This record gives sequence, C-alpha cells and structure tokens, in this order.
Amino acid sequence: LIIYYLISKFTKESNVWFHKLKNNYQEIQATYEQLMAAEEELRAQYDELNEKQAIIEESEERYKLALDGSNDAMWEIDLITNDFFSSDKFNDITGYDIKAMTNLKSIISLITDDDRKIALNDFSDHINGKTLYYRSSIRIKFNGGGEKWVLIRGKCLRNKKGVATKISGSVTDISGQKDSEEKINKLQYYDILTDTPNRRLFINTLKSEIIKAKDTKIKHAVLCIDLDNFKEINDTLGHDYGDELLKHVAILFKNSIREGDLVSRVGGDEFFILMRNIEDCSEITRLCERLLNLLNCEISIDDKYVYASASIGISVFPEDGHQTSILLQNVDTAMYNAKYNGKSKYCFFNKHMSEVVVRRVEIEKGLRHALANNELEVYYQPQIDIINNKIKGFEALLRWNSPELGRISPAEFIPVAEQSGLIISIGAWIIKTVCLQNNLWKSKGYLYDTIGINLSAIQLQNDKFEETLKNIINETKIDPKFVELEITESIFMKNFDNNIKLLTEIRALGINIALDDFGTGYSSLSYLKQLPINTLKMDKSFIDNIVIDEREKSIVDGIIQLAQMIGLDVIAEGAETKEQIKLLQKMGCNQIQGYYFSKPLPAGEIEEKFLKTNRIQPYN
Repeated sequence: LIIYYLISKFTKESNVWFHKLKNNYQEIQATYEQLMAAEEELRAQYDELNEKQAIIEESEERYKLALDGSNDAMWEIDLITNDFFSSDKFNDITGYDIKAMTNLKSIISLITDDDRKIALNDFSDHINGKTLYYRSSIRIKFNGGGEKWVLIRGKCLRNKKGVATKISGSVTDISGQKDSEEKINKLQYYDILTDTPNRRLFINTLKSEIIKAKDTKIKHAVLCIDLDNFKEINDTLGHDYGDELLKHVAILFKNSIREGDLVSRVGGDEFFILMRNIEDCSEITRLCERLLNLLNCEISIDDKYVYASASIGISVFPEDGHQTSILLQNVDTAMYNAKYNGKSKYCFFNKHMSEVVVRRVEIEKGLRHALANNELEVYYQPQIDIINNKIKGFEALLRWNSPELGRISPAEFIPVAEQSGLIISIGAWIIKTVCLQNNLWKSKGYLYDTIGINLSAIQLQNDKFEETLKNIINETKIDPKFVELEITESIFMKNFDNNIKLLTEIRALGINIALDDFGTGYSSLSYLKQLPINTLKMDKSFIDNIVIDEREKSIVDGIIQLAQMIGLDVIAEGAETKEQIKLLQKMGCNQIQGYYFSKPLPAGEIEEKFLKTNRIQPYN
C-alpha cells in the first residue's frame, strides 16, 4: 500500500509537473515563433533600408555627376548667418578655392568695382521682394588674372512672415557669350578695315550729342573728309594698297583729333569726324589744316609712295542744322563745294552756297544707285548715208530717269560721273549693253555697219580699260567690227602718246575708232595723220551756220575734202534742216547724224521706225 501510495503520489505529481513542463514548452515555442517573426520583419526592414540607401547613394552620385558635368556652379547663402556654400564648379569658374569662400562678404569681394553696385542693387531688390528672381550679369576678378563675365541667378526661401532666410541659385560663366556679343557689336558698329566707328555708330553718337546739347550753348562740328584721288590709287596700285592707305589715313586722323572727338569711316574713301564742344571755329580750321598737311605729302606703303590729298566739308551744330540728317546733308554739300573748287581744300557750309553744288551732290548720290536700280537706259541716234539712202550706223547715247530727280540731261550728269569716278562702272555697262543690243539686231538680219559708243578721258586713263573691253568682247561674243568707240580731240591730247598706243591696240582688236567733235579742239593737221581712227565727226557748231555763213561753209568743205583724202569717213553731226542736208551732200559728205532724220530713241523705237521698215525719211 505504501508503495502504491508512493507510486500514485509520484504519478500524480509527475502529471502536474509534466503539464507545467508542457505549458512552459508551449510558451517557449510561442516566444520563439514571435522572435522568428520579428527577425523576419527586421530582415525585411533591413533589406528595405539597404535598398533605399542604394537609391539615395545612386541619386546623390547622379546629382554630383550632374553638378560636375554642368557649366553652372550651385550656391546657397544663409541670410541669417551669412554662411556661403557652393559646388566644386565654383572653383573652376572663379579660380578660387571654395573652402576660402565662407561668407557673403568674401563673395562680394570677387566682383569688380565697376559692377559691384549693380550686383548689390539686384540682390537687394530680390531680397526685398521687388523682383521675383535674382539675376545679374557682372564681371568678377578671376584668380588666374583678368576678369570674367558671369551670370548669377537665384531665388529666396522665405519664412511665414515673408522674410528671406535663404537664397540659392547658380553661377554661369558667360565670357564666351560676351565675346560673341562684342564681336557682333564690332561688326555692327565698327569698320573692320580701319577699326573705327562706322556710319551707324557715328550717326547714333551725333544724335545723342545733339539731344544732350538741346537748350544749351554747346556747339559741335561735323567734318566730312573725302580722299581726292583714292580711285586712281586703287586702279594703279591695286585694292591691297588702297586698303593699306585707308588704314594709314585712319591712324593719322585718330592721332590728330582732340581727346573726346570721334573719327569714323563711313564708306569707301570717306571719313567723318565729330568735334565735340567747340568753343571757337579756329579749332576747326586748325584741325583741317593739320589734316590737309598730313595728306599733302608722300605716304609710304610697302616700299611704294602715294600722294593722297583730301577735300573737307564742315557743318556746325546748331547754326547749320538742329537735326542729324540736315547736318550730314549740309556737310556733304560743303565737301563737294571744296572738291569742285580745286580739291585739297576745306569749306564751311553756308546757306548761300551755290545751288549748282547742291544739285551735283544730289546727282552723285543718285548716280551711285542708278545702275543697281536699272535707272539708266541707252538711246540710239541713226547715222544716215544720204548718198545710198540707207542706215550707216548708230550712236549710243546714255539717258537717266531718276525716280527722285526726274530726267536729267547727260550734259549735267556725265561730268559728275567723271568727277566721282562712277563713269568707270557706268561706261563698262554701256559698252556691254550696246554689244548685246548689237548682237540682237544682227541676229535679226538688220543691215548697218557700227554702233558708236562715247568714251570718257577717265575710262582711257584707267589701266584696266583694255582688259575690261576684251572681257566684254569675249563675254558677249560680239564681232568687234560692229563696234565703234568715239573719242574727242581734247581726250586724245591729254596724254597723246599713251592714248595713241592704247587706241592702236584697240584697233588691232578689230574695233573702229571715231574722232568726235572734230574742229572744237586742237584740229592740228600734224597730229591728225597719226591718229588710229576710221571716222571723223564734225561738230554741230560747224554745221549750224553753213547755209548762211560762207566762211563756215568753206571750213566744213575743207574738212570733208581733207578727211576723204586721208581715207576717213566723215559724219556731220547736228544736221537739222533740208538745206543743210542738200549742201552737205553737194560737198560730198555722205553721212548725216541729226534731228533732221531722228532724235535719239530707245532701242525698241529705233527697231520699229528704222530697222524693220528699212525706210529713211525726215523726222519732221
């Protein structure tokens, strides 16, 4: 029983203990499972943190690469502490170590003295809410020497009260952009050859000075300086020498003016000088005399010596005009007055200046654009063979119908074209136009011998005239025998030997030569036999009175006989009456040019009235 009791008790206690142990185990098991779950959660959170860390590091690396690869430096200023922070790019732009740039004061010290006020005003305006963004284009002192242009941009961070607490933004190096702007500005406002202001900048400056001088007693002077023989230098020595001369002259002018005055090349061989704040006109005359003396001596260019005189016109503000355009118009008039009165002079504008000079100025200005604007036209006057009653040929005569000035007589505009040198380009255009017209008429089978073209002394003096003539012949493919060049006696005699040589070479090309206006010049028999000419044209002044004046009749008769004896054709110019025609015919002059048959007409009318019909009848 005792053993049973003991066993029973032990069993009972064991069951209790077992149940306790089982419960403890279950608790431990539950705790373990909780711990495992917590570990899983922690592991998941750890993995998530690692993933986020990788993303952050990747983002930071991308941001750093973006900053390093950008041309901009990022910056930030704490407006409470004045602490400054910037990216590494700041060092590249400024040349300074960013570690040394710790506060706003150190940054301000980098800005040049001239631009510091601009930057501070822009900064202050943004901090105080006057502008939405901070923006300044300024120059900074580069640590490597010199200056740099930078563009600073930024925006404030404000607290609830609207007070700026921080500002951050970027710095961009814009030196390259500024260099480009300066080059564009140079092209826009400066003459590249002479490095002087061009016409646009000069006019803008003059306008500005006039505005500032309004309602004051300040006087300004405008000088227009035109080189007298620049075209001849270009033609004889070449454009390279001409360019060097212009550069040399520009330097002379810049070294001669007072401090504050302005020299400008406004085109070709023309310069303007603006003399500010003139107290006495003697200042102007002294400068003009100095400039003329500098030019009236030999100038050495690449071991060659040239002489370059000038004509100077002067207009004074406000006496000669209150507006820029009026002052420039008047200074042009004064310059041309100086040029037409002998060159190498200076001339003040005055209101009583000859209307002829004003007219010449207008004509020259119009002529400079006449070719490009198709304002010029060639008319043709028939030359009639009265023995065989047929057209011998034509004389080409230039006409100009200006939109501004109307129809202008050749007697008025040709001298201006010669004095200005424009006759070179105009003359070449006439020759080419006549050659093309010649080709057209010949292709239609019209019968005549030649078309005559008048030559200017300026054309013959041009060293490139023969080359130009040959080029036109080759380009138009004209048969030279249909072309006749007309030269007056006075032109022949200006440079007799050279002209004989040149015209002999032209004759060798197959071109005919006519001596125009015979009897009005030298009319020397000693030279007549030397001239390489085909035709002799008697001037109208001899023909006018042959019916009523026996002396002039005898002179004309003698000229006709002489010409025929030495094998020249003779054309009587300016025949206007039937009586003149009959008398000339009786004398043996078989070629007539004059209003009796036709005035000069456009090519179309000549073709309709003469070439198509092949009829000769009096114009009247």
